[in-house]
Amino acid sequence: MATMSLDAYAANFPISSPTMTSSVARLLRQAILDGALPGGSVIRQDEVARKFGVSRVPIREALLKLEGEGLVETQPRKGVVVTVLSTDDFEEILEMRFALESLAIERAASVFTAAHTQAAMAVVEQARDILLHSENPDLAKEFDSRWGELNWLFHRRLYEPAGRPRLLATIENLQQLFARHLRMHIEVRDPQAEPTAGALREDTAANLTEWAAVLDEHEQMVRACSRHDAAGAVAVLKHHISDHGTELVRRLRERSRLAIDVPRR
Repeated sequence: MATMSLDAYAANFPISSPTMTSSVARLLRQAILDGALPGGSVIRQDEVARKFGVSRVPIREALLKLEGEGLVETQPRKGVVVTVLSTDDFEEILEMRFALESLAIERAASVFTAAHTQAAMAVVEQARDILLHSENPDLAKEFDSRWGELNWLFHRRLYEPAGRPRLLATIENLQQLFARHLRMHIEVRDPQAEPTAGALREDTAANLTEWAAVLDEHEQMVRACSRHDAAGAVAVLKHHISDHGTELVRRLRERSRLAIDVPRR
């Protein structure tokens, strides 16, 4: 059974926060997205309350919020457990992302201004600056770890002009689930093979090339929105989510097949 590791998150808990439930939910959410609470972890309310120095009431309310986001679920005889996402779940998330983000970008493109363009491009350039300095595995790993945060910041700035806060909140939840699943499963290697230094360098170079291509697509979406070209923006978005997603799903299914085929020692 996966164990719970919350000490680093509890250290950042604001005891005097007027929105204690929101603070608990934010820190538990981050622990799940970071992988500190992996899928299958049982979240014991008494233990979380003790670590955070609060009563069980805000813990219970925070967990209900996270259950609504699909990050935890209540299981018989176990209690609250961090959800485990399957490849089918990941595929569904991608389908929902494209449907909702297409709607958001269409509406945003019709009202996009020079200020919106500048704000979105600032995030693209920030990511590129980090990427340019990612010439070794450690820096590449740093970029990977920050990618979820930067990616959502970009998409939020791209879709905010649509003026649909409920739509944006739903997209944010899907993006969080997507980033969590990607972080857990994206590296697909032979389970029996130990990566060599050369293989790690090749993986790093391939990752950086992929990230550069993603950032180019981000810029293309911004440029299309700046021209009020909704159809063009949706076309880039389709490649960005659906086409890349099809390849990711293929790799995840292949990984699952390899894991099943590995003989137990």
